Order: sequence, then C-alpha cells, then structure tokens
Amino acid sequence: MSQKVLRLPRNEVGRDFVVGDIHFKTIDLHKGLLKLGFDKAIDRVIGVGDLIDRGPGVLDGLKLLGEPWFFTVQGNHEQMLINAYREDPSARYVAHGAGWWSTIADESKEMIVGKLESLPSVIEIESPRGLVGVVHADIPSGMSWVEFTRDISIPAVEEIALWGRERIKKHHREGIKGAWRVCTGHTWIPAPVRLGNVLALDCTGGGEGPLAIYCVQDDTIYVEGRPVSLDQADVVTELLEELEQTVGNLKATIHANRLIESQSLSHEADELTRRVNTTWLTLRSEIGESQKLLNALHGLSLLTGERRAAKLEELKFKHSGTQIEGLLSRLLD
Repeated sequence: MSQKVLRLPRNEVGRDFVVGDIHFKTIDLHKGLLKLGFDKAIDRVIGVGDLIDRGPGVLDGLKLLGEPWFFTVQGNHEQMLINAYREDPSARYVAHGAGWWSTIADESKEMIVGKLESLPSVIEIESPRGLVGVVHADIPSGMSWVEFTRDISIPAVEEIALWGRERIKKHHREGIKGAWRVCTGHTWIPAPVRLGNVLALDCTGGGEGPLAIYCVQDDTIYVEGRPVSLDQADVVTELLEELEQTVGNLKATIHANRLIESQSLSHEADELTRRVNTTWLTLRSEIGESQKLLNALHGLSLLTGERRAAKLEELKFKHSGTQIEGLLSRLLD
C-alpha cells in the first residue's frame, strides 16, 4: 500500500524538475533533462503520474522507479493496470496502450504492480518560495491544498485526483490556496498552461513531441530546453503583489533605521521592478501575436477547398517547430 502524501524536503544543493505525463517516452525525458543540465547527483525529477503505457521505453521507464533521484505520483494509467491485475493476474491486459504488459514475464508482474501500488497520490516539494504540490489530474473545486491532502483518502477526492479534467477543460483560473504552485498532467493540451497557480504539463498525451519540464527553482516551464511563455497576465499580477509586499517591508525597515536590511530589500525591489517591466513587454508582444493568429484563423474559416488548404499550409509553415503547428495539424488537417 502507498503512503498517500510524499513530502520532499527543500533541495538545498540542486534543482527539482517536475515533468508531464511520461508514458514511457524516456528518450524524450532524457533529452529534455540533458538540455537543462540535469545532474542526478544533486537534482530530482518528479513525475505527475502516467509513467507507463503508450510509449516505447518500457524497460527504461520501469527502471526509473528504482532511481534515487526519481519520484512520481500514481496516475490513472497506473491505477487501471493495478486494478486489472488484482482482479485477475492471469488476464491479458492491453487497454489504453498497455500492450507492453503482455511482454513482461509473469514472475515479474507482481513486483511491478507492487511498486506501482506503493506510489503516492500526492507529492509536496518544499521550496524557498513556498510549497509546490504535484497531483496527477486535479483537486476538487474550492478545496484548499491543506484540505485536499487531508482528505485524499476519501474515494470521491481521490477520483478527482486521478481523473479530474474540469479545471483544465473549463479554464478555471481561481487557483488553489495553501500552495505556491500545483503541477498537474492527465488532460492533453497543445502547450503547457498556467491557471492561477496551477501548471498543466501534459502537452503530448503520450503522442509525438517533447515533454514539458517545470523547474521549481527558477519557476519556469521548459520544452526542449527552451522556456515556455505562459499566461503573462498572471505572472505580472503575481510580481506586482510581490513587489508591493517588498516595498512595504522596505519602508518599515527604513523607518526602523535597519540600514543593512533595507539595502537588501532595495535590491530585491529593483529586481522585481525589472522583472515586471520585462514581463509586461512580453505580454504586450504576445497580445499582438495572438491577435494576428486569431485574425488568420478567422480568415481560414471563410475559405474552402484548395484555398483553405493552401492557407493552412502557410500558417503551419509560419509556426513550424512550435506547439501551434501541432495544434493546427490536430484540429484542421
């Protein structure tokens, strides 16, 4: 049986990387980590669940479960395999991309299932900026992180933790109180997205494409080693709130004549101001690019036949190598 909540202490010497649904895509995982300079001696990798099924790297994926630097929550794919095996160990289970299971020796299956059963439902990571939560799918709407971890053994809560999609599908932005960041997977999206303090990381669904990897220490999501632009409006709001608090603390230290502390806070305020300005410039640029794409899609919707196909190819070429190209292919081809 698993402990429902695994709590990881602050990583004082290395970095923590939270990765979207791996689905045995171990080559993509290692490529992404290599580009980020992953060091297994000091860094940690935390999965959002669904390590198994669909992908080609079966043995490498299973070996991850024995690595001291690798941690993962249990996903719905792990749960489905566990349930099927416990119901009938001799049954041929191939559902949901589990054809690999029939290639595993019978004498090894109990060990693998036992390892999957031992996975936690939730992982908490301590960080300098606050608690980072990891859960496979979602947490119930309106529930705080503290309430969620307290009630995770309740079947209805655990069901949402493994299968919930409402937050992502309906684009709920209220966030989750009691955590600084919450990382999820399960629901496929064309690119990582931020909803309040929730980061949705499953941008492949086990299909083609690189994995999303979130670095806790620099609060950045990477795809193929490159930072992903999230909802910059949320980023600006959070930075402004942090700047307001820092300026308030700075005023208090100046009035109290604590000069050394005030100098440190002054440098912190300057850095936050710089980040606000940089993020605002990015946001302004993104708004312009989003409007251009929206106009192009509207124009595409008015075309038919060969003209529509030609315009679609033009759009895909313009956005080649980006997540938008993949989205256009999935939606319109």
